[in-house]
Amino acid sequence: MPSRREVRIAVGGPNLRRSTVWKFSAHKSEIYILSRMFGADSKVSLHSSGDCQWSCTDAWVKKVDGRKNADRHIAKWFVSRPTGNAATHVFQIRIPETELRVVDVVEDLGDVEWLPVPPKAHTVSLECYITPVSTSIPAFSSNLPLPHLFSLPLADGRWFTVLHHVPRLDGKELEPLRNQMNNQAREAGIQPRPEHRGSALTQSDGTARGFIELCTVNVVQMET
Repeated sequence: MPSRREVRIAVGGPNLRRSTVWKFSAHKSEIYILSRMFGADSKVSLHSSGDCQWSCTDAWVKKVDGRKNADRHIAKWFVSRPTGNAATHVFQIRIPETELRVVDVVEDLGDVEWLPVPPKAHTVSLECYITPVSTSIPAFSSNLPLPHLFSLPLADGRWFTVLHHVPRLDGKELEPLRNQMNNQAREAGIQPRPEHRGSALTQSDGTARGFIELCTVNVVQMET
């Protein structure tokens, strides 16, 4: 069976409260992480050189006259290649229970792999690693610290591996990030609406960057 080159993941279900769809793809030895909330406008790139970036795409540049390629980058960072037998934690996506919504938009969800809704005050966390060069699929390793979700092979013999778990994360902790996101939207001329989603770029434990998926309104606020 040929190895997969891309995977689409979401939390919830097609007719339930759910997250946006997250896409992970491997092209040669490069990894790309995209979200449907971003449309064709931005993506995360994890390059084999160790250079990483969250950037707007060529399509975003071409939308407005005068935009330059040099203006595309939102954030840049560097991740060292794995050494020895240890994988490197390269990215994290957290999808809190409070941020799940019923989505009133027709989407093609046929190839999406669904993860269960986490308990209240918890988040689904997707932990992304790059392994050293290996001929075996990481899914069969007994040394994994968390449950294995999927692995994509890279052309240079390494693997992009995603593990997952459900730690605590209270939605109240997200309010400063939510307020910042909404303020930035208003500054850009966008009035936040309950159906809008966004992501905050974070740094976990001083190591891997990552996204926390956010909605413009806390679910507690919607229920009051």
